[in-house]
Amino acid sequence: MSEELQSLLSRIKSDGIDKANAEAKAIVDEARKQAADIRAKAAEDAAKARKEAEADAAAFRGRAEATVRQAMRDVKLQLAAELEKQVADFIAGGVKGAFADTASVTAWIGKAVDGYLSQGEKGIEVALGGDAAAMASEVKAALARKAASDGIAVTASPAFPDGFTIRLDGGRVEQCFTAEAVTDALSRLLRPELAALLKDSK
Repeated sequence: MSEELQSLLSRIKSDGIDKANAEAKAIVDEARKQAADIRAKAAEDAAKARKEAEADAAAFRGRAEATVRQAMRDVKLQLAAELEKQVADFIAGGVKGAFADTASVTAWIGKAVDGYLSQGEKGIEVALGGDAAAMASEVKAALARKAASDGIAVTASPAFPDGFTIRLDGGRVEQCFTAEAVTDALSRLLRPELAALLKDSK
């Protein structure tokens, strides 16, 4: 009886130890699996976070570059506009000064009238702006021979302060040589040169 009891106790003890060992192994295996899952999830989250950070950095860099490019375009446009204005002001000052010289204006009118006469134009009307009263006598004297033979009329016009206009075909055609018209024409001629200058300066 004692041996049977002893054998039973040994078997119970052995079964208990085996069961405990199996349970302990299962717990350890589960713990290891969970640890591996946690590590894998942590690595996945880290990779995702790194990818998102890289995407955010690339987007920020793209926005920054676009902002800088837009700012450069804005500065260039402002510079071009300011340069055009300064050149136009410079031209306007030069043209205004040139039109204040009666001898120069008289010579220009004479050349223009000669050009129209050589094309067979008749009944040419010259309208003077600015100090027309002082200038008209000199222009009339300079054109006296032509005026006598070709019916050239010289008048004053309050429509513009400087320069002159020439009317042809009974006033149906008018060529403007006013300070404003000449300034605009010279500014248009210089605009491509200014644009090329700005383009080459980048």
